[in-house]
Amino acid sequence: MSNAEALLARFSQFYTTLDTARLVDLSGVYHRDIHFIDPVGEHQGLRSLEAYFKLLLSNLSTCSFTLTDIQHHDQQASVCWHMTYAHPRLRRGAVLSLEGISLLRFAEQRIIYQRDYYDMGAMLYEHIPLLGGVVLKLKKRLQA
Repeated sequence: MSNAEALLARFSQFYTTLDTARLVDLSGVYHRDIHFIDPVGEHQGLRSLEAYFKLLLSNLSTCSFTLTDIQHHDQQASVCWHMTYAHPRLRRGAVLSLEGISLLRFAEQRIIYQRDYYDMGAMLYEHIPLLGGVVLKLKKRLQA
């Protein structure tokens, strides 16, 4: 198994069931100088990423990922994923799902850069009372 494959295996295991207890494993996956970007924001450094994950996970009842496709070459990878999550204030705590992709770059056998792409509306906005109806109407109008 190559270094990249071993790192991607650790990445996959870390995200399989993501909760605050798993955050002790963060330094085994991410480089101390991680640059993490997603539709919510941008975080620089391991401590910033850990604080971000703690905040996100403190509001979720459950969060897990299934990696559906991994492509890697040299010191980078693209990872397609399916996330299931539940938040008590979204759809009355129902389990929701989301598709996304992460672009990764490696350094020193850790992830030093991660950029996540996903539909923030499908993740959050569509499930907020009142706002969700507006977002869905706008999407339908744009499709016509």
